[in-house]
Amino acid sequence: MPRIIYINQSFTDLFGFNFDDVASHTSFRLLNSSSLKDSVEGGEFTSPPADQHTEITQKNGTRIWVNTSDIIVENEDGEGHLVCTTFRISSKPDQTGCTAMAATPMPEPPALSQDRLLAALNAYPDPIVIYGPDLRLVSWNHGYSLSVTDTPTDLEAGMHLEEVLYLAVKNGRYPDAIGHEKAWVDAILTPETLGKSYQDVELDGDIHHRLLRSRSTNGDYVVVRLNSTEFVRQKRQAEAVQSRLIAALNAYPSPFVIYDSDDCLVVWNDAYRRSMTDDPDGLRPGIHRMEVARVAIKAGKIVNARGHEDEWLSDKHQKEDMAKTVQDIELDGDIHHRLLRSRVENGDLVIVRLDTTELVRQRRAVEQYAHKLEQANRETTYAAHHDDLTGLGNRRLLKIKLEDLAQRRTEDGGEIAALHIDLDRFKKINDTMGHSAGDQVLLDTSKRIQSHVDPDDFVARIGGDEFIVLLYAHQNSPRPIQLANTLLSELSRPIPYQGKECRIGASIGVATTPLVAVDQLLITSDIALYKAKHRGRGQIGVYDSVDRLKGQRNKAMADDIMRGMAENEFVPFYLPQTDARTGQLVAIEILARWLHPEKGVLETTAFLPVVEHLNIAADLDRMIFEKAMQECKHAFGGMKAPPALSFNVSTKRIMDDDLLSIREHVLSYAGQISFEFLESVLFEEEDPQLLGRLKRLRDIGIAIEVDDFGSGRASVVALQRISPDRLKIEPGLVAQVTKSEGVVRLLRSIVQIGQSLQMGVTAEAVETLEQARILTDLGCDRLQGHYFAPPMRLPELLRYMSE
Repeated sequence: MPRIIYINQSFTDLFGFNFDDVASHTSFRLLNSSSLKDSVEGGEFTSPPADQHTEITQKNGTRIWVNTSDIIVENEDGEGHLVCTTFRISSKPDQTGCTAMAATPMPEPPALSQDRLLAALNAYPDPIVIYGPDLRLVSWNHGYSLSVTDTPTDLEAGMHLEEVLYLAVKNGRYPDAIGHEKAWVDAILTPETLGKSYQDVELDGDIHHRLLRSRSTNGDYVVVRLNSTEFVRQKRQAEAVQSRLIAALNAYPSPFVIYDSDDCLVVWNDAYRRSMTDDPDGLRPGIHRMEVARVAIKAGKIVNARGHEDEWLSDKHQKEDMAKTVQDIELDGDIHHRLLRSRVENGDLVIVRLDTTELVRQRRAVEQYAHKLEQANRETTYAAHHDDLTGLGNRRLLKIKLEDLAQRRTEDGGEIAALHIDLDRFKKINDTMGHSAGDQVLLDTSKRIQSHVDPDDFVARIGGDEFIVLLYAHQNSPRPIQLANTLLSELSRPIPYQGKECRIGASIGVATTPLVAVDQLLITSDIALYKAKHRGRGQIGVYDSVDRLKGQRNKAMADDIMRGMAENEFVPFYLPQTDARTGQLVAIEILARWLHPEKGVLETTAFLPVVEHLNIAADLDRMIFEKAMQECKHAFGGMKAPPALSFNVSTKRIMDDDLLSIREHVLSYAGQISFEFLESVLFEEEDPQLLGRLKRLRDIGIAIEVDDFGSGRASVVALQRISPDRLKIEPGLVAQVTKSEGVVRLLRSIVQIGQSLQMGVTAEAVETLEQARILTDLGCDRLQGHYFAPPMRLPELLRYMSE
């Protein structure tokens, strides 16, 4: 439909509309002209009537009748322009074409004179001119005069168009023609130029006119010159905005494109063109989106379409893609883009293509890192739950598996059995053949155990040479005992190592539910293992009802011990040690006793095993030590040479305790302080850390004594390495001294070893005068036992010393 692109001031004066009011309106919508509608068919002009009458509405709402005359001109591209002139008439004309009057008839209108026509043309502000068929000036308005010369009288009728053009150049109306006037004039006078229905010209001062040329029926050459300055400037401004927009889009590194509501290409940037084709002219305005897709696929720009181009170009696939507001695509060279699609209100399809290559690569790197982290986590978790050497489960995994079996037992019934396996003679293999041989023994043992268990059974290594087998069995099933016997036989076979045979063996403890609660299964299997080892090597111990009763008693004892510790019922007792030659009291051994409110005084044999099982031996040692030191400082603090004090100490306390606290107590007492360690503990657990602790104790001023020496665990080499200050002979040997010459010889050797290493020797549990005399003669320098005095409380000790 034709749209209004220009109006003059007379139009505004008549109708009240400014250009902004009517810009882009269709002319017939404004004029309400049905005849003008008929002159427009399918967007193209047909010949309009010469003139017509129509009713229009002014801006203030008043409706008036006007007479309109229309002409159509075309430019070089065939674009049509409709030029409409309008005159107001008094009322609606009748069917004869005459205007009807409401009351009295109108007189016949006078003939239109030339002066009157010129007056009307002069009222039109834009130039209008008529040249005759010979291009000589016939008629013109004032606007045309001003467009040619500053002196309107310069124009005369009969002047040739050529003269008028030279006059216009002379008056500076066409700056571009100055200096080549003739060529410029000649170019205008050519039939090609004169035959153009319109022509745009630029005048001085950035003034722009559009010339509309037409031939009348008598051959006159009619030229209407419309002032298109504002239109040109607006167009230039719009083009500048569009150019700036295109420049901005081209500066945008990611592809950007707009398709219209029919999916035809409207505007795009260079990045989009490069993403679709390598041909600079490969994209054209107006081509359909499907054609753009074909161009891109042909250029190999869409990696995902390779090999199935027809499917990619199918309507179904394209509709599915267009329905996606976000789509990720991959291009050559590991390049990745994300398409963002949206439809705007006018139906245009806007597509922004973001380069997500770096994000995709970073995400991939993060995913790879996460995968590695997950793998590392699995490896860490595996390492945290498995033994490094054998690959068997460790204590952590054993706990988890036991919980799983407990859940299965709850849901399906059945029973759980635990086989606690301990290798015999393993320490000897390590000591004599080295740790490599020991590792080979452990590996071979784990394989042998695994070869005889079922897939649902679980095997764990929980210590140096200790293994646990958990198995699920039906109630009263003989399988736990059968498996224990099989493993006992299998593990007794020699293990080859570097051409030698490692002969070990095993002891196995078995505990099963329902006799034992699930959470006590591992503890009770350990008790059963202790029973087996107590019988000798290569034995099987089964936790039974007797053990259960004993365990219940121990549990009651444990509760009672914890109560007694809290109630401060454990106190130090003092056992005098006399000089073998003079009989004088020279030292005191401090012993722990339990002042039980119901059972009286209990010796350590009554509660020490349970204390050790509760892992509170170090706490009991500390309690007795601090109480005894406080009492002895008060009792013997005023003596010049107070008696030496010796304490039975567990290795755990020495390894765990703060030595500074021990040092404070030692320095506060003037006499010698000694710590006694069992021979079995001191020599079997000989390790660098323990030896280092013993050295620090000596640095504090504490003497080291070996208790129960003579049980057969210590070697002379180990004795030299530890270098204790005193040996205390094992009571069993002392008891035999009057009965066996062999024991006398053994004791003589022990005393001689001690003397040669500059160690004192104390004989324990001396019960008779004869024992005392023999031990003194053998060289023991200290004696203790009931022959001299039993263990006693401090007040009794003080009375004993005073007597």
